[in-house]
Amino acid sequence: MSGWKLRDGPLTIETVGDALAIPFGGGKERAVTRAAGVFDAGGNYLERAICWRNSTTPVTRHPQQETGYEVSEEIGGRWLFGGMLYAHFGHFLCESTSRLWAAGQVSEPVDGIFFFPKKRLGRPRRLVNELQPWIRAAGVDLPIRIANDPVRIEKLVIPDQGFGTGDMICGAPEYRRYAAQDFGRGIDADGAEKIYISRSRLFSKRGRLLGEAHIEAAFAAEGYRIFHPQEHSLSEQIAQYKAARTVVSQDCSALHLAAFFARPDDRVAIIIRRPGDTIGDFLSQYRSFCGLAPLVVDHVGQLHSFEGARLGQMSEVYAEVDFAALGAALHEGGFLRSPVLPGPDRADIATEITALSERLGAPIVPVA
Repeated sequence: MSGWKLRDGPLTIETVGDALAIPFGGGKERAVTRAAGVFDAGGNYLERAICWRNSTTPVTRHPQQETGYEVSEEIGGRWLFGGMLYAHFGHFLCESTSRLWAAGQVSEPVDGIFFFPKKRLGRPRRLVNELQPWIRAAGVDLPIRIANDPVRIEKLVIPDQGFGTGDMICGAPEYRRYAAQDFGRGIDADGAEKIYISRSRLFSKRGRLLGEAHIEAAFAAEGYRIFHPQEHSLSEQIAQYKAARTVVSQDCSALHLAAFFARPDDRVAIIIRRPGDTIGDFLSQYRSFCGLAPLVVDHVGQLHSFEGARLGQMSEVYAEVDFAALGAALHEGGFLRSPVLPGPDRADIATEITALSERLGAPIVPVA
């Protein structure tokens, strides 16, 4: 299997009759990459339907079996292949929308979008009902279909994947045109012009900066809306990001969506909250989608996590930050009028870590 790459020419679309779709979630595997994919009527595995996280990390691989599958259902009609369907917002945005650029490009109408579920589902309809509004907000008003077991599809329209993470975050030109024209179509701008995207009300397991209440207070005092994306529908989030001209946030999935609606003269500041090279994804996306260069503020200090955690690409980590340096950088960048950003003392940090440990039922300790 060759790696994914942005092609020299335009992305293309292939229509396959009597396609056999082998779902990702049907087996017992639990690795990132699992046996799944699409075969044509002749038993040929279709590389165009391979799902990619980035150009070197496939999410689906050849099942090493072309025939002999017990087909659970024959699906009639013409369906657009959407790849993997994720309930995690960041993966949904970067991977589940990655083939939707083709929805308005197909030569004949389709009946809906066929996705692979990430795992075997006891109640598939529940996931479909939850994510249907996300697809609609992404500018594609088509029903979703998923399957736990192998299915045969009368006509399956398979577009190239045009978006992803890592070195796929810039998106193919066709995907960026779709994002600019269709994503959030019909949703008017509505919200504050200056926002701080907060993580303070997320489920406790989600990583964050310790003492974020102090950061919120500083921005609220200067007229920013403290925005908690998870408390709003996707349509409401899009309306706010369309309205915002100044955005400050920790590095998080919300920035991937905000980048869809940013303009070259907007101001964006990203506060680093974790180790690793995730910041590169955000910078590349903003550069390619709107030609904007966000201010990066990196003053992370001591990290905390569960016992036994290792440094690396750690998303669920609790980070101390140098508040004096943070305030000075945000002031110099024009995001705060005052360079003084009062922060928590050691007792405040200890109290917050104790509260997190109690809510999670496991000790949060310093990471060496």
